[in-house]
Amino acid sequence: MKSGISFITKAITAALITIQFQAQAQWNDAIANIDDVHAHNTYFNDLQFLNPNFGFAVGDRSTILIFDGISWKKQSAPNQAASAFYGISMSADTNGWIIGENATFYQYSKASNSWNYFKNVEIDKKDISKDNKVLIDLRSVYTISKTSAWAVADGQHIYYFDGKKWRKTSCEGVNEQLYSVQFVNNKGFAVGENGIILQYENGKWSKMGTPTISKLRSVSMVDETYGFAVGENGTFLVYENGIWNKMQVNGSEGLRLRSVYALNDKKAWAVGDKGSMFCLEGKNWSACNTGKFTNAILTKVFFTGEGQGWVCGQNSFLNYEMSIDDELNSKKPDMNASNADKNVPK
Repeated sequence: MKSGISFITKAITAALITIQFQAQAQWNDAIANIDDVHAHNTYFNDLQFLNPNFGFAVGDRSTILIFDGISWKKQSAPNQAASAFYGISMSADTNGWIIGENATFYQYSKASNSWNYFKNVEIDKKDISKDNKVLIDLRSVYTISKTSAWAVADGQHIYYFDGKKWRKTSCEGVNEQLYSVQFVNNKGFAVGENGIILQYENGKWSKMGTPTISKLRSVSMVDETYGFAVGENGTFLVYENGIWNKMQVNGSEGLRLRSVYALNDKKAWAVGDKGSMFCLEGKNWSACNTGKFTNAILTKVFFTGEGQGWVCGQNSFLNYEMSIDDELNSKKPDMNASNADKNVPK
């Protein structure tokens, strides 16, 4: 009997530890963690991390920030910098790109920890104005490796980097603006206006079936068979078994959702206008922390793991983080749990 009571006591204690952790791990306003006060009033468009202690964020006014594990520091803009940077993407081998207005590309140099203007870009004459201004604004970039990357603007301006040059490609019959691109293994996905969804497979872009006509602004894939897309009018889509389906998410009605990030098939986040934030737990999306820190536009969400995440936007920076002690507590086994995943901190 005594051993039975001891067993129950241990189970209750473990459960209380998990509940305590869940309450402590939360979002915090991190704008003060940027060491440049001028950057506090910047419209940030994108951010990415290679690990919890190394990441970048980009935005308007040629702003580039680098995270060193403690704080965000402003980097000098490269020569011929665009007035707005819209996207950034790094690969695991520390190669990466920033893209921006007027079809401008900037390549990362690991040796100097700096960004350099990249000239070798294929531009059609019809895309250049009389005053020699390029009329293309790139919206999203995805770096695969040192010799492979993709960027999108409108349907006639999908760019591929072959290791030497950014070359123009397209998808037949597509003229819509594209806002987001991602690759998983050798398969790519891109989304944009009128609910358009493209896939890249076997060396070719093609249209996929879509359940919406709303503008899609972000796509995030767990793998080539499962992922999410979000967009205007509170649109949530899920890709499963080769088909995109629309999801009804309470509280998202009428909102412009701008970014989604899927850590795995049970953990994902989406953000958008009016400080809106939504979280996936298991199979269910729900509103979380909407308007708690800001009612401004949130443009990008990115997680390095279940214990650390970042959100940026209009004069906004948010950080989700757990302490080392909390992380250890969260990993203590619950003897009464039939599924270890139930003890993973939220």
